[in-house]
Amino acid sequence: MSDSTTPPEKPLHQLKTGGFARRLELSKLGVRYGSRALRQNLRERFGGDDENALAKRRENIDFFVSELGRLKGSVVKIGQMMATYGDYMMPPEVADALHQLEDNTPPMAWEVIAKVLHKELGAEALSALEIDQQPLAAASLGQVHRARLLATGEELCIKVQYPGVEDTIDADFNAVLRLLKVSRLLASTRNIDDWFGDIRLLLHKEVDYEQERRDLDFVATSLAGDDRFVVPKSYPEFSTRRVLTMSYEAADSVNSAEVAALPQARRDRLGSAVLDMFLTELFVWRRMQTDPNFGNFRVRIDPEGQSDKLLLLDFGAMRLLPDSFADQFCAMMVAAYQRDKSTFLEKSISLGFMKAHFPQAVLDNFVDIGIDIAEPLRLPDDTVPTYAVNADGQYRWRQSGLPKRIAKRAVAASISKYFALPPKDFLYVMRKLMGIYALISLFDAQFSADTALLKYIAENAPESDL
Repeated sequence: MSDSTTPPEKPLHQLKTGGFARRLELSKLGVRYGSRALRQNLRERFGGDDENALAKRRENIDFFVSELGRLKGSVVKIGQMMATYGDYMMPPEVADALHQLEDNTPPMAWEVIAKVLHKELGAEALSALEIDQQPLAAASLGQVHRARLLATGEELCIKVQYPGVEDTIDADFNAVLRLLKVSRLLASTRNIDDWFGDIRLLLHKEVDYEQERRDLDFVATSLAGDDRFVVPKSYPEFSTRRVLTMSYEAADSVNSAEVAALPQARRDRLGSAVLDMFLTELFVWRRMQTDPNFGNFRVRIDPEGQSDKLLLLDFGAMRLLPDSFADQFCAMMVAAYQRDKSTFLEKSISLGFMKAHFPQAVLDNFVDIGIDIAEPLRLPDDTVPTYAVNADGQYRWRQSGLPKRIAKRAVAASISKYFALPPKDFLYVMRKLMGIYALISLFDAQFSADTALLKYIAENAPESDL
């Protein structure tokens, strides 16, 4: 966002979507970065100062990522998705730099957007709408405009994909991946190619607005009647593969001062709803919105103070979870909750995280850490630090420091030396789980979730156990 001293960027009239133009820009970036990397290699070889060498490497990586961001379009989204879903495969300094890529593309000019709308919806459909020409939001793949349905007065949001974006994804993805490898910012292995190939498919899915509308409708139907959630209504008659129209839903940012000022009990209710949503996706739907971005959640504050609601947005990253994975992961999660070490280890080996021939100490440490991750799902006991529990015996999600404690133990136990490449679905689910933990912490919610899993355990138990 521009400050008062900086003139706003002018609307774009086109993105460089031509294959040659994109490859030329990326090639130029490769040459510029390559010369810096060569000088850096010489410094490392003859300089002997590891600390200065690391600082210079980080400076070069920051240069690379900032230049990548200038290309805008799908390149920015590709970098963001690599950071979000594949950062465990990259050197930490590369992942950190990619996380800083900002989706700050200036909006496309209204003339360009109007052409897309006419091509996709047609003049008759557009005559039923009054559309604000100033965008509500703009990102790397498209922008959003407010609108009104003239016949009823209903307030709408129209998400419009930029022309040509879908056609650049494969070329941009190949070019960015190749550039990361050539610049030695990313290792070249079969696992890397396989993993990022999956991210490529996820990106293609994200520009398919028809699929996003179907996922939106699924969630809206599934949560109908649950007063904790709001899901926008879709308008199929004003939607296509490149245009998605839904109801406009007023709500506050989860980062807003108004949300932070809510009484503790109301923030606890919001946090509990976030956790229950994640468990429902995993145990019941076997379908998960895998993007943990805070922008995908907002809060509709109830002026009466009775029932604040969580607004759910953006279903472009919805992912089906295969039963073969979900069954075992759910069993693993229940085992962690119940402190069932043998079942937890069995499922860990079955899913490929650990190998049966690993040293027993490594297996034991992995199981202990996995069980500790379920700490917020159990009633606090003497294994939980006192600072993680309030005076009423409720778990303090923000103050618990659980992610840092887990990471510290994993490093001390050298788990990473043995941890095998897990199924892709595991990484998507764990990324979402970390995002959920962060969102509950943002609310500064304080509640013990010891009953949260119980209904899912009962619903998924074999008949012989009932």
